[in-house]
Amino acid sequence: MNRFLNAVRFLTIFPMRQVTSPTSEQMGESMVFFPLVGMLLGLILTGVSWCFSPVFPPPVLATILIGLLIVMTGGLHWDGVADTFDGLAGAKGDRNRMLTIMKDSRIGGLGVLSVCFLIVLKIVLLANLPVEYWKRALILMPMMGRFIQLEMAVWGQYARPEEGTGRAFVEGATRGNFWFALAGVGIISLLSMGKAGFGILALCLVYGYGVKTFFDRKIGGITGDILGMANETSEILVLILIYFSAF
Repeated sequence: MNRFLNAVRFLTIFPMRQVTSPTSEQMGESMVFFPLVGMLLGLILTGVSWCFSPVFPPPVLATILIGLLIVMTGGLHWDGVADTFDGLAGAKGDRNRMLTIMKDSRIGGLGVLSVCFLIVLKIVLLANLPVEYWKRALILMPMMGRFIQLEMAVWGQYARPEEGTGRAFVEGATRGNFWFALAGVGIISLLSMGKAGFGILALCLVYGYGVKTFFDRKIGGITGDILGMANETSEILVLILIYFSAF
């Protein structure tokens, strides 16, 4: 239960009672519940969608839902999106320079553009899904994004020599966490999309491993910012795959 509550505290803005601050090891272990937290966020979005679908047209409702997801998570991962793309643009092949840029609290032009582009893309993809696929997409999208974070943390290594937000997760998540979460995510994917759900899961796993491998070569590992970027881009990948499954 403590691991689950730690995951909720970190991933959302929901107030949770906390007696003592979790250790780095406990934060890493909480990643096993990241997909579950994502699914719960998806259920909230599904409820809101059901309530307001008679009121708003799909483009407006999609904008509200994506905005609500950002609010519920405190925009946690979008900072990682901006920092990662700023780092890729400004590093010019220099590992240390990229890590320095990503750690800088200021956001560059490309970081802002990348965030705006990906948010708009996510809204457009959701708005253009057939209505009968919305419930499945709203549940799978946040669940899969957070599962890919777990995958990358388990099979990756931390890139920075010093402490950082992502170190506890990358060094604390275990392979047992991964296999346990994979079983749950696989069942939900199957129930949501049938056989296509397994295809979506498999392609997302390939994507997550590809992102990890890319940054292994680029900077020698991953960081918290990269995990955040992977979450948001994985959510977009899920929407794309559901879109093609629907037509």
